[in-house]
Amino acid sequence: MKRQSHINTTEGAGWYRCKRVEFSGETANWELSRTSRYNFSEAYQMAPHRQFIKASDDDALRAFVKAWGPLRASLDAWSGSDPIETYRRERDRFTAGVRFLASVEEPEMQRSALLGLADLSREDFGLQILLNELRRQFQIPGTLQSGFDENFRPWLESVTQKQIEAATVYLVPGFALSVLIPGFSAERHGSGNVLKASLGIDSLLEALSWMVWQDVFQSHPIKFCAECRGLIDSTFKYEKKFCSYECAHRQTARESARRKREERKKDNGTQKTR
Repeated sequence: MKRQSHINTTEGAGWYRCKRVEFSGETANWELSRTSRYNFSEAYQMAPHRQFIKASDDDALRAFVKAWGPLRASLDAWSGSDPIETYRRERDRFTAGVRFLASVEEPEMQRSALLGLADLSREDFGLQILLNELRRQFQIPGTLQSGFDENFRPWLESVTQKQIEAATVYLVPGFALSVLIPGFSAERHGSGNVLKASLGIDSLLEALSWMVWQDVFQSHPIKFCAECRGLIDSTFKYEKKFCSYECAHRQTARESARRKREERKKDNGTQKTR
């Protein structure tokens, strides 16, 4: 089989569909179609980036791969195999990144979102560099050397909400789900060439990151449930804090129980003073 340095770079306007996807134990085996490609804009309407975030177990991940194909950053062959652990890791990294971006407008989510990034930085060199910049700015105790640092978690857990918000805002300009390079491509049309604009997206994973950018650009809300932290599947701009009635009910019941405990404590205190 002829190998190429990168299969998807010929047009820069989509990625190839899968002709075949099979799972054998913990391994995904796939084969790309040589004649059928996804168009970025058309695929965006089907929200695969949101499907990826909501793929919370291996069965959902398998369904995602069968529907959209491999997540490799570079495709140098028309067929291949990937361990499902790769998809788990990429999903967790992608979800944590989107949750961080969504927390900019949801202050109550910011602390947990930053803690998620800190945990991921154990194995992500890019996040380690980003957090070291945060250390310089906020004078967080610890070393400036590269590598995961246990000092971040206690700092994030102990500082005020005002500091958490400042840290979130500080990180946003340097944070990226993926490195996308805008550019151009030339496509043969009849006897001549046609100039096309290209985003430099060469893989499904980069396309998912671009779709999150599109959500923000189009003011399409990215919101996570205040109860279960799952993605809220909504195309509406009105305020929605929960993904389901069950989650809203659980938080309401918990708040009701908390108020009753406080009332009982208050009543007991009043009786003791009599």
